[in-house]
Amino acid sequence: MIELSGVFKSYTFGRRSVEALRGIDLQLAEGVFVAVAGPSGSGKSTLLNLLGCLDQPTAGKISLFGRTINSMSDGEQARLRNHSIGFVFQSFNLIPVLSAYENVEYPLLLLGITKRERRERVESMLNEVGLLEHAAHWPDYLSGGQRQRVAIARALVTRPKLVLADEPTANLDSNTGNEIINLMRRLNLEHRTSFVFSTHDPKVMAQAERIYQLKDGQLIDDKISVEENGTAA
Repeated sequence: MIELSGVFKSYTFGRRSVEALRGIDLQLAEGVFVAVAGPSGSGKSTLLNLLGCLDQPTAGKISLFGRTINSMSDGEQARLRNHSIGFVFQSFNLIPVLSAYENVEYPLLLLGITKRERRERVESMLNEVGLLEHAAHWPDYLSGGQRQRVAIARALVTRPKLVLADEPTANLDSNTGNEIINLMRRLNLEHRTSFVFSTHDPKVMAQAERIYQLKDGQLIDDKISVEENGTAA
């Protein structure tokens, strides 16, 4: 489902060039639940941005769902994002003037889904994340864990093939963070949606099927499972 071959990503700051990713080779099958681990600055967010068609590689090839995204136009990539990829951010990125219901509904409006189907999908997803009774609440009236649950519902309501979660528990206490990662795992198993999340939290890594270690823009330990590693650290 996902294939990266010889992927490099560089950024230019004035006269200085910084290599965020340096020759990434990676293959992920459908339905995976994997973590990209590493310290701040290792390239985790850059890798997720490339997988989400939010940025372009400097060199190398990226294929998603059998399509090479390097050769796709901006419009084609936008349609791929809207229909096939969901995003969960560490800062939640909810629209503060919209209710929980309206935040989850918003991507369906962009897709032109009918009102009846929007209602069915939104209510179903809010129920799955345990927040249907909070549907009318604005984000400021929700706890951090509840806001992240809304963000997860929003990411899944379009029925994407892939969900990318960038440090999804970073702004949560450890207990709430565990609840969120357990929720994501349950939805992964029930819907067969692939989850790729970045983290440097050992407690979060312990829930992953596989851990991909990034350091200085390179994969240093490819396909390390929790069992093989003996520990999530």
